[in-house]
Parts: sequence; structure tokens; C-alpha cells
Amino acid sequence: MRRVTAGVLLVAAAVAALPTGPRATPSDSRAVVTAAHDLRPGTELTARDLALRRMPRRLVPSGAVTASGRAEGRLLAHAAREGTVLTDLSLLGTELTRFTAGDEDRAAVAVRPAETAVTELLHPGGHVDVVTNRRGRTEVLAERATVVSVSPENEESDPLVVLGLDRTRAARVASARLRDALTLTLR
Repeated sequence: MRRVTAGVLLVAAAVAALPTGPRATPSDSRAVVTAAHDLRPGTELTARDLALRRMPRRLVPSGAVTASGRAEGRLLAHAAREGTVLTDLSLLGTELTRFTAGDEDRAAVAVRPAETAVTELLHPGGHVDVVTNRRGRTEVLAERATVVSVSPENEESDPLVVLGLDRTRAARVASARLRDALTLTLR
């Protein structure tokens, strides 16, 4: 009885191991760049952070990054779990700024707000005003700036907020952050 049961289980295991559908060929799959491990938003991506994996073409998301070189040195716009496929909107840069800000005449500027607690209330796609105090006078540098990315505070650095603005206001904010503390007000 034991031999019969073992034989049935062996046959069942062999049947379960058989492929259930047509086998994917290299032409049916595509190499994509994925997160090699869990990553925080704002991470400057290195070769250690990236993995190249093949997946069926029908499952490859639009804008998927297909070469590690396109992602190395770029900043990650959002948190990513191990195995997450990176797309053009995963990386801070022109594509994400255009998508979020909606215009080619836009630019992204990184800001470390003086009041770091406000970053917990921010999310990509939200809007803020950028305010500073110069010579005792409050000055609004930019209204309705689009939040592109929020990097949380960690042991090594204060939170970083990337904002999408028109090029003129982005330059104004970038210049002011070199000499003045900046505050973000919620919209």
C-alpha cells in the first residue's frame, strides 16, 4: 500500500511540474530594470540597487527602463520594493517633471524645508507655496508649486522635497535656498 501511495504521489508531482501553457521564448520576453532590494524615495541609484530581469512582453509596463545605464546616477522618485519594475516616471528628471507639471517649460528644484514636519503631509501631485523671510519681510517665492517627490528624513539627511515649477520660478527658488531658509505652505 505504501509503494502504491508513493507511486501515485510521484506521478502527481511529475504532472504538477509540467508547464501549463506555452513556454516563453526570448522573443516573447523583454529585459527590464527592477529594484534589486527595497529602496527609499530620493535614493541615488547605483548598479547595486538595480537588477535586469526578463518578463513576458505583455506584462512590461509602459515606459519601463530597459537598460541599467539609464537609471544609474538618477534619483528614485518613490519607494520601490525589491523586484519593482522601474519606469521613466520612477526617476527624477525631465519625463517625471513633464508628467507631473504638465509642460516642457517646467523645471524641478530640490528643497530642504526649514520646518521638516511638513514633509509628512506632502505627496506627489500635491501643491505648496514656497515662502522665505528676507530682511525681516515675508516673501512668497512661488505659488502652487507641484510636489514631484518627497524623500523622508533619515539619520544622514533632512527630508528633501522636489518641486515642479516654471523655469523662472524654479531658478528663483534655487537661488533663494542658497542663502535663506525656505518654508512650504500647503495648498
